[in-house]
Amino acid sequence: MQPRMPRMLQLAHGKVAARHLRSTLGARARAATTTSAAAGASGGSQEQQQQQQHHQQSGYSLGALLATGVVGLAGGVALSNADAHSRQIRYPPAQLRACCEAPISEDQKQLASKLSDVVGSGNVRQHYSQKGSRLGRGTALAHVSPGTLEEAVKVLELCTAANVAVLPQGANTSLTGGAVPRNEALDRPTVVLCLRRLNKIMPIDDGKRVLCFAGAGIYDLKEKLEKEYHRDSHSVLGSIFLNPTVAAGVAYGSGGTQIRKGPSWTERALFAKVKSDGSIEIVNTLGLKDGGDAIKFLDGKTELKPEDIDQKSKGACSWPDYGKTVRAYNESSVSRSNADTTGLECCRSEGKVMILATMHDTHVIPEKTQLVWVACSDFQDAHELKRKVALRGEDCMSKTCEYMNKEVYNGVDRAGRILVKMIEIVGMQRLEPLWNLKLLIETIPLPFTNIICDKFLWWFNNIIPHPLTPELRSLGTEFEHHLLMELSEYSPGEVDRLRGALDEFVATRPAGSIKYEVLEGKPANRANLWRFVVAPAFRTYCIGVGLPGLSIDYALPKNFREYPTLPEEQYPINKRWVYSHFGCNVYHEDLVFEPQVDVEHAKHDIKHAVEGTGGRLPAEHGHGTEYKAPKAMQDRWKKSDPLNVMNPGVGGTSSYKDYADRPCHQCK
Repeated sequence: MQPRMPRMLQLAHGKVAARHLRSTLGARARAATTTSAAAGASGGSQEQQQQQQHHQQSGYSLGALLATGVVGLAGGVALSNADAHSRQIRYPPAQLRACCEAPISEDQKQLASKLSDVVGSGNVRQHYSQKGSRLGRGTALAHVSPGTLEEAVKVLELCTAANVAVLPQGANTSLTGGAVPRNEALDRPTVVLCLRRLNKIMPIDDGKRVLCFAGAGIYDLKEKLEKEYHRDSHSVLGSIFLNPTVAAGVAYGSGGTQIRKGPSWTERALFAKVKSDGSIEIVNTLGLKDGGDAIKFLDGKTELKPEDIDQKSKGACSWPDYGKTVRAYNESSVSRSNADTTGLECCRSEGKVMILATMHDTHVIPEKTQLVWVACSDFQDAHELKRKVALRGEDCMSKTCEYMNKEVYNGVDRAGRILVKMIEIVGMQRLEPLWNLKLLIETIPLPFTNIICDKFLWWFNNIIPHPLTPELRSLGTEFEHHLLMELSEYSPGEVDRLRGALDEFVATRPAGSIKYEVLEGKPANRANLWRFVVAPAFRTYCIGVGLPGLSIDYALPKNFREYPTLPEEQYPINKRWVYSHFGCNVYHEDLVFEPQVDVEHAKHDIKHAVEGTGGRLPAEHGHGTEYKAPKAMQDRWKKSDPLNVMNPGVGGTSSYKDYADRPCHQCK
């Protein structure tokens, strides 16, 4: 956030400028008068008098010039005030601050040149400014994109030797600020190690499993498996239209929408970590016959054959029996959270190790699917419907069960229509470059660049025809609570059994209190997009109405069936957008506050309120710079990264080298 010029300083600056303008114009006017008088005293020539008369007729008067200057000055001050005010509102970009700046060593000055020797000069950008998808902004000493696993490891070695902080990055879709540089919080420069070019996807066992390099996009993976193997990928997230990377899903434990699959998790991985002596250790549990050098082996492969797989390796490639976990809905435990330390240290590592490749199970694509939009008057009915229908049994449960309240429906209607239409027009694969362009524009240090894109989205949203059917629009305006359930034929007759269970449940409730629509084809696709664009629509909404906002995600106990009670008297809430991976009882809340609310103070009290219910924060977006991780998770990260080279400061840990309490350079 850029500092705002104090009001008194602005006024003083304006007065000085006005005095300078009056002085300059007055001097020019006096000079012109003196010249005219001198010409009159000497009689002057007729030609001189004509030239003077022409100048007086065609030139601007002193009053006009003064008026123009005053208007321009007032406009400039007003523009500065408006821009400064907009940057003070949390939309919600947040930036950490430190007491002083770290000096740049000679090794750090030469680092970009050394990195270019490894990956090529076209894949290194110096002094690269970057903004997070929702939070964070900073400038890296270098942004480097290796093209092979070997290059990635070599880059990490050079960065460690130069004593810089290293930030592994995928598609920069993180929502909690942990994926972009944080200059003022660190005692060292940062190098962003972007793994996007490492995008190999190599199916195994006729597509039943798949090995993905770190930079492979989950949308690309989904498309490849569907087209070539008629299989479903391991992870489908709400942000899939931005094509987040497979490795990022593992690093955050992203859960996604599909309640049969569970969070992105594996025991088969290849990753690098920095040891206490500064050397790089490669950890390999992939289970390949790689001759002892997995890096060289995989860099040389374009596909994997049965003889490349070590059949003795039995590590799981997905979370074991997640469907059974979510169906235990009377338990007081949560289904999943970012603080779960189960499994390899690369799982939920949040950048404390550099993931290079992972192996995942794929899933059968059901022969038949139906999307059902269910509208309920009562939140308790929505919960009971989830239990009686979506989580009915092992051989009869929905593929997805998503929730959103009426505030979400109205908010997307006001700020998300245009994004739904853009996805339809350009397709998911082409949306990522446009999104990155938006983030780039928001980093330009000019007035209003941080909000102009969202302002345009807000202004032009309502010229887009409503994408939902008239029946869904009627449900959206009539009911407070909405479920999107995808019913799928994983076993013979399963869709019909689920529809029968839904009808049976509706019949037990008062007439008209629950209504539903069955969707297929384009209406179904648009309904899913309506749910998926909520997160970007929220920022557009806050900027459109000029109010501060806060986004949180949390997992509630599986037996908890209410909204958490928030301290609204202390922090007045204008709008409360609640949406959820309902089958898992994992929630996202986007809160629009009244103008006077201090969002930073509100954030901490609201998190305590959620924890008071037995909830865990965060659930799947990662701790980033927004959440303090529990001690067990912090201790795990410190063990993985003892020198604090990788993504320092994440989850409330120290930002300084060796996890020190203060910068290693001299504070003054």
